[in-house]
Amino acid sequence: MAAIRSRRGGRSDPPPPPPRRGRRRPPPAPPAGPMPRLAQIKLNGGLQSDDVQVSGKSLALALGGVVVFAGLAIAGAAWLGSSLFDVREAMARSADGAAASMGFTVDTIEVEGVNGARAQEVRAVVTPEGRHSVLSLDPADVRTRVESLDWVARARVQRLWPSTMRISVERRQAYARWQEDGEISVIDYNGERLLAERAADHGELPLVVGAGAGPAAEPLLIALENLPQVRARLEALVRVGNRRWNVELVSGTTIALPEQGAAEALAQLERLQSEHRLLDRPLAQIDMRAPGRVAVRVHPVLAGGMRPLLGGA
Repeated sequence: MAAIRSRRGGRSDPPPPPPRRGRRRPPPAPPAGPMPRLAQIKLNGGLQSDDVQVSGKSLALALGGVVVFAGLAIAGAAWLGSSLFDVREAMARSADGAAASMGFTVDTIEVEGVNGARAQEVRAVVTPEGRHSVLSLDPADVRTRVESLDWVARARVQRLWPSTMRISVERRQAYARWQEDGEISVIDYNGERLLAERAADHGELPLVVGAGAGPAAEPLLIALENLPQVRARLEALVRVGNRRWNVELVSGTTIALPEQGAAEALAQLERLQSEHRLLDRPLAQIDMRAPGRVAVRVHPVLAGGMRPLLGGA
């Protein structure tokens, strides 16, 4: 037995079995040493009051830097033209030039709705000074400039790439002529003067006379659209005391309308003409200021001679 043990003891131990495939040996343990500062901060839950120290000198230097930067910015703006707007304008002009050099130059401005001199007026305000590219033209800004023209009611603006602007224009309609202080001008339905229109070119329009007559005439002018017999005999609508109207007929007859309900009085005149030919009679005045009553004053000579009363007054 001893011999057997001695023989076994003389044998070398068998090698360990090879590791199984698919398993990795665990990484070696890191050597012991001091923990990094960043790891300590994370374990401690963030920076402590002793970790960050800001001196009064550092704070003063930081604030001084901010002040110096702001001063340099303001000085730079003043050097470029006394305002930050000039800086932005310079950048916009630079971008506009770059876009124009790339083929986006405004080559064509199409104007629809008007032609001739009116179309040229539109083209003149489409492209402001210093702008040459389609990219730099905001349709809303272009529409505002076009509608600022005295005779334009509305405008529609389109950009057609790469180099065309299309402007559709609706003109303000000439609605009447307004005589004030001896001057006659053309007005639209709001009573605003159309400075580009000549009154001599619109003799077919009704004439309103007096201070404030233009803006106040709209209700009567609308009513006259549906009163052909009164409208055909109308010479002028005259504002009296900036509170009521007189109607002057081509025959010379003056009709005093009430302060309230003037349009309804005109409609009553249309009915009286249809039923009694009132406006064809030789009358100097028709007074309709009293509610529910019409008073007339006969004139023996009207429109060039004696005419008999038709059916009495």
